[in-house]
Amino acid sequence: MIIREYDLAPKEREIFAQEISALAREKDLKILVGKDLVLAQKIKADGVHFSDFDKLPLPLLRHRNFIFSFSCHSFKSFLSARKLKPDMIFISPIFPTSSHKETKSLGLQYLAKIITKNRNSLPIYALGGVNSTNLKSLKKLGLAGFGAINFFQTER
Repeated sequence: MIIREYDLAPKEREIFAQEISALAREKDLKILVGKDLVLAQKIKADGVHFSDFDKLPLPLLRHRNFIFSFSCHSFKSFLSARKLKPDMIFISPIFPTSSHKETKSLGLQYLAKIITKNRNSLPIYALGGVNSTNLKSLKKLGLAGFGAINFFQTER
């Protein structure tokens, strides 16, 4: 589970992260905090999540005693991200998504190209617009999994 509530004020985000972390630990889920290494350490999260839009904190690259996930939005970004040696990579957005309506989706063929180049060296997850209909086509690609927001809110 990745805590990505970026619009909250810092103190509210910390309280939210602590509450979510407590609930997740009851379910034996791993917790990652998006874009905030300090908060991740403060709540004793299992890791952090950044994307190719973020500036990575130097301590992240030095101290790797936690999970590090990374979102890529292009093939070029994927090639660069591999050098950072994240534990997993999200490729986004695969399908049109309501959370980023202005962003063009990459599509299944683009994702398949990345998977082929990856040669199973890193776990690849699909992100963006995943629903119960297109999930079937993702399963055929041999992904490690997928990430979603609306899918889990509306299609449980």
